Amino acid sequence: MARSDDPPRTPNRLVTCSSPYLLQHAYNPVDWYPWGEEAHERARREDRPIFLSIGYAACHWCHVMERESFEDPDIARLLNQSFVCIKVDREERPDLDGIYMRAVQALTGAGGWPLNVFLTPDLRPFFGGTYWPPRDRGSLTGFPRVLRSVRDAFQDRRNEVDRSADQVVDLIRKSMEPPAPTGSLGDELLEEALKTVASSFDLRETGFGAGAKFPQAPVLEWLLRLHGASGNDRPRYMLAQTLESMARGGLCDQLGGGFHRYTVDAQWRIPHFEKMLYDNAQLIGIYADASRALGNEEFLTVAIDAADYLLRDMRGPEGAFYSSQDADSEGVEGRYYAWTYEEIVEGLGTYEGAIVARYYGASEDGNWEGGLNVLRRPRPLAALAEEFRLSKADAAELLQRGRRALLQRRRRRPAPATDTKVLTDWNALTVSALVRLHRATHEDAYLAAAGSCAAFLLEQLRPEGRLMHSWREGRAEVPGFLLDHAALGVALLDLHEASGEASRLREAAALGAVVMAEFYEPGTGVFRDVGPRGEQLVVPVRGVSDQPLPSGTSVACDLLLRLGDLQQKGDYVDAVQGLLERHAEPMRKNSTACGALLSAALRYLLKPHEFVMVGVGLSGAEPLVEALDEFYLPNLIRAGVSGEDAGELAEQFPLLKGKVAADACATAYLCADGACREPVREPDALKAQLRALLPET
Repeated sequence: MARSDDPPRTPNRLVTCSSPYLLQHAYNPVDWYPWGEEAHERARREDRPIFLSIGYAACHWCHVMERESFEDPDIARLLNQSFVCIKVDREERPDLDGIYMRAVQALTGAGGWPLNVFLTPDLRPFFGGTYWPPRDRGSLTGFPRVLRSVRDAFQDRRNEVDRSADQVVDLIRKSMEPPAPTGSLGDELLEEALKTVASSFDLRETGFGAGAKFPQAPVLEWLLRLHGASGNDRPRYMLAQTLESMARGGLCDQLGGGFHRYTVDAQWRIPHFEKMLYDNAQLIGIYADASRALGNEEFLTVAIDAADYLLRDMRGPEGAFYSSQDADSEGVEGRYYAWTYEEIVEGLGTYEGAIVARYYGASEDGNWEGGLNVLRRPRPLAALAEEFRLSKADAAELLQRGRRALLQRRRRRPAPATDTKVLTDWNALTVSALVRLHRATHEDAYLAAAGSCAAFLLEQLRPEGRLMHSWREGRAEVPGFLLDHAALGVALLDLHEASGEASRLREAAALGAVVMAEFYEPGTGVFRDVGPRGEQLVVPVRGVSDQPLPSGTSVACDLLLRLGDLQQKGDYVDAVQGLLERHAEPMRKNSTACGALLSAALRYLLKPHEFVMVGVGLSGAEPLVEALDEFYLPNLIRAGVSGEDAGELAEQFPLLKGKVAADACATAYLCADGACREPVREPDALKAQLRALLPET
């Protein structure tokens, strides 16, 4: 006869969820619940502690802990006997992840995924950690011993548990409280922040910090904008060197394009192999704009390869983009991406295989564990050509042929799993990235893909006219967060700038209004990440740190500053000013965590350049846009409308007032420093006006 606490052998409650991560756990013997009132009510009714486990589909160590512990019948029995067990996809619920990650960091001094937290029945955290092995292993405590200790503490020392929970909640609340205004805004803020960023720059290996290397895209974005606005060589150097190292190292998928999550070493050599949509979206935009700002063709090639990877492997049939691809395939991390030297030579032949292997840093002994090679580009093409006595053209052709052949062979391997849920904020970042790439290439396919993705978000993730955060297989779940609204608003502004669609401009303005009405707190002068439709947790969720997405607050500031100029809304600008003043000290001292907020501060401090083209679709419009796109001006506000739309839109967007298409030809209006230049219809005349706006170098 089966015991009542035997692990269930039928699917658990997660089988009805839409998240691929939760579905991965639907046949665990653990009696999992999704986050929700059913689980919470049981914990309260039975006075049980909650075991909350948070992860995501592409997380390698999440898979390890599932195999080792959550599939183990004895461990499952321990969990089911004494806990209410809840699984959460951190990508679906970044609010829960943010709260309980802070709890574990407060308790242990570190965090990561899988994130495992023990809660009281009223959802207060009192103990937690990340990965625990199934048995005691060296200095690591085994998961069963953790479970028994927590169970005993909850049953026998409840007062201690409640005190610990109160202390942790108080720490989280204090970390979320808005700071008092700590300084004025000015050029000295940017200078001090640059010094702070430079102090963490790795002069030997590039990037930031001395250990494992993350792209830190918001910091790179700020360095790009700062150089573009000032001509300063310090941000240019850190930016260019880091972009080059990432592009040539193991972080970049040298065959298929796109970027892995991070490298486990300081030299950008060996990646943690999952691929995230948000990393690739941010980096595509940065590499595309850096190619224009720095005149670097290699950066443009990297952006194109990464975008083509997204379009080929990460786009659903409806036009939106999936969330991630696993680090693992066939149960082994990196198996899909790594090569033995023999595999390269067998696939390409002895002569060409040796050259291709040399170019990609592959050796017979391997440059990674088990004799495997992670492909990277440690030597330039010219040096390779000289070594093998080839012309550069012949070497380039041979390498391109070898790359295609290896990619074709790789695609016959079992591929890593893809998390097919669609997230509004990550997709919005992708729309902006594709628009930026279109500016650098004028390839219509990128703009068309951006438009299709935006249309999907507006149609499928607003089922009742209110923006949602997550979608999969027809189910739009979880109300939209601050970053969803702000990033989509920015994406629609970007899309309008490139396409001239008036509807995108109106929709961006509507999202800006929602950001102010539902997420801004006039009393504190800051933004909440969770609006009134979202679940109100043990403390309000606020924050300005990037990790690794830009913070919702920072993107909201950028959106409101752009709309404030287009719509002449002083209240938008005032709100941003107050928030930036509150966070001046964090921006100075914790600059690498505030890259996106520093970008917003830079936009606030710079006088905007305003470009309006009236006559989208008329003769001469396309050459004017191409002339404009030759220049990287980070504080440029753009609008493009047809002659018919200009008058109608002017009431909502005063920047358009008085601007007409002269003589039925597209006409460009450029304003800067409070003065407007003469309207022009010729690309060369526009280039001359734009050239005068570039910083002195």
